[in-house]
Amino acid sequence: MSITTTSMPFWKEYPERDSEWVRQYPTKHVMVTEEEVFPPKPMGVYMHIPFCNRLCFSCPYIKFQTERDLTLAYLDALKAEITNYANRPYIQDHRITLGYIGGGTPTSLTAQQLDDLLGHLHNSFDFAPDADFSIETTPIDITERKAKVLLERGVRRISLGVQTFVEEELKNLGRPSDPEMLKASIRLLQDAGFENINIDLMHGINGQTMEGWEHSLDVAIELGVTCVSFYTYMEFAQVSTKRRKLPPVPDRETVDDMFFFAADKLTKNGFLGYYGDCFAKPGYQPKYGETSWSEDIPIIPLGPTATGHLREHWYFNEPDIGRYVQTVREGRLPISMGRHIPKPEAIRRSMVLGVKAGRVNRERFMRLHGVDFMEMFADEISDLVEKGLVEVTDDGIEVTGPKGWYYLDNISKAFYSPEFRRYPQHLGADITGFISPQRSLPLAIVNGDSQGGCHDC
Repeated sequence: MSITTTSMPFWKEYPERDSEWVRQYPTKHVMVTEEEVFPPKPMGVYMHIPFCNRLCFSCPYIKFQTERDLTLAYLDALKAEITNYANRPYIQDHRITLGYIGGGTPTSLTAQQLDDLLGHLHNSFDFAPDADFSIETTPIDITERKAKVLLERGVRRISLGVQTFVEEELKNLGRPSDPEMLKASIRLLQDAGFENINIDLMHGINGQTMEGWEHSLDVAIELGVTCVSFYTYMEFAQVSTKRRKLPPVPDRETVDDMFFFAADKLTKNGFLGYYGDCFAKPGYQPKYGETSWSEDIPIIPLGPTATGHLREHWYFNEPDIGRYVQTVREGRLPISMGRHIPKPEAIRRSMVLGVKAGRVNRERFMRLHGVDFMEMFADEISDLVEKGLVEVTDDGIEVTGPKGWYYLDNISKAFYSPEFRRYPQHLGADITGFISPQRSLPLAIVNGDSQGGCHDC
């Protein structure tokens, strides 16, 4: 059927003069909803709780022995920081879809304190109903009541610092727990309703043997946990191994053998690798980290040393807890140091961090950055394929396990720009407060207007 301009009074072809007075485009309008016009963008939260009821020799993160007054002053400041972020229009355009609460030991807080803090977090931000939230705990800090509070406040994944199921290795680590207590704490979480439970294990512990390592892996599998993460033991305490008269740690070759043994055993038992040394049953891999990196989702950092990624910047919060509290009380965000991320570096950042999840999706990367990473990084990818560290798939690239998992950070650094090659992550910054946290909280703050709380450990 032919259509002439005569039959369409709103459409004239030159030399006829069209007088519709064009002011809207595109045409052919359809129904549009408020949600389509103002879609909330995904955002994540990292919240740091720097307290432990018992300090460990092998933890490098900022932490303090739990003290009542310090804890109360800190929680007041943390809630003020949450409110500060929540009042900013940029934050209000987003919806929280994922989060992680780390430490320290977040569950060193009482059940009431956890309930109050998480309640404030939920009331301050727009939370997605299915937000993926994780929290760290230890066997000595978790209770049935705390587990119930966490579930009621939307925490769906819990990570338990087990380290080993061998009693002698627990003693060498200075842990107060015994293997049966560790198993009981996992069953407590399962009975409470947690379906996604991660346990941390350590290899390279003083006196550890391959037989002991296999035993810990077997117990983890038998208990039905959904995620297993393992880390190489390192000691950061002032009391050296020699002074504590402990047996030597396994040699480097044995520790490497433990890595490959665990990777093989876990994959044969249905676990999938990610982050190099983390393994999860299908569908139980945490979104925090993977999604925030591969989808370039901004992260709000809360608490001292917390790291965030907002408005084309990544940054650390003030590491000194005294200065952190003071800054927040003055109505400012406790941002300490970081870096602006221009577009070229944002593209590289997605590759550097994206491969940590084990794979980079070509279509998603194109949608986020408008470039084809297979073409942009053709030489780097070709070199990694030749070394057997990644393989090209129909969807993009995938880290080759277990060899690629072992060399995961080497793979990440293949995508550094020339400006940052061979530079460690903190070079040029004063990180004294990060590696040797000494509390400088003024007494005026500790003895200020903090109110008493319930301690129900």
